[in-house]
Amino acid sequence: MMDDGGLDVKAVILGATDVGKTSLTMRYCHGTFNHPTSATIGASFLQKRIVLKDGNKMTLQIWDTAGQERFRSMAPMYYRNAKAAILVFDLSKGDESFEKAKEWLEDLRNHVEPDIVLAIVGNKCDSPTEFDFEVANSYAQSIGATAHKSSALTGVGVEEIFQDVARRLMAKHIESQKAVRNKQISAGGSNRGARTGSKGMGNVRLDSSKGSSGGQKGCC
Repeated sequence: MMDDGGLDVKAVILGATDVGKTSLTMRYCHGTFNHPTSATIGASFLQKRIVLKDGNKMTLQIWDTAGQERFRSMAPMYYRNAKAAILVFDLSKGDESFEKAKEWLEDLRNHVEPDIVLAIVGNKCDSPTEFDFEVANSYAQSIGATAHKSSALTGVGVEEIFQDVARRLMAKHIESQKAVRNKQISAGGSNRGARTGSKGMGNVRLDSSKGSSGGQKGCC
């Protein structure tokens, strides 16, 4: 939705428990890091006003979903109407955390539009890891997503994640608006052509009286 304040968009953050979803959200929205954080129950909600480099404005409605398995069945209700999703895994836990993140994405895809804007985030890049991030890059490319490293603790990479998502959301919105306008212009041209054709037909007069008067023969 677009109003005077800019585009208003819902984004969800998902992934297993303890990967740093809430910490990422708090770092981005408030510039703070609290440790430890309590586990999210259901979902929490924050808003962030953004002004992009091209001057376009946006409000991100960020839904931080619970990662505990006992709340997993509740997640789909928070996915509804989401236009973007940020999938988070823990770099320090490597392949195991990454594979769990992919499971969450499969759940998400059952409840959102196929063209949802996606970002894959390896959080806790400040911690030692043996994870080959090229694996995340390749996976992101295969699903039309972007891949990022971040640290909610230090703030590294956090702003870039949300700016990238916001930029892609705005580009998608602008493209869809152009498509709507082009469709309206095309429909308007067709309607004018139909009206012009109707007027032209209205000026045609068929006079058969000459063929029957004064013994004149009509054209065969």
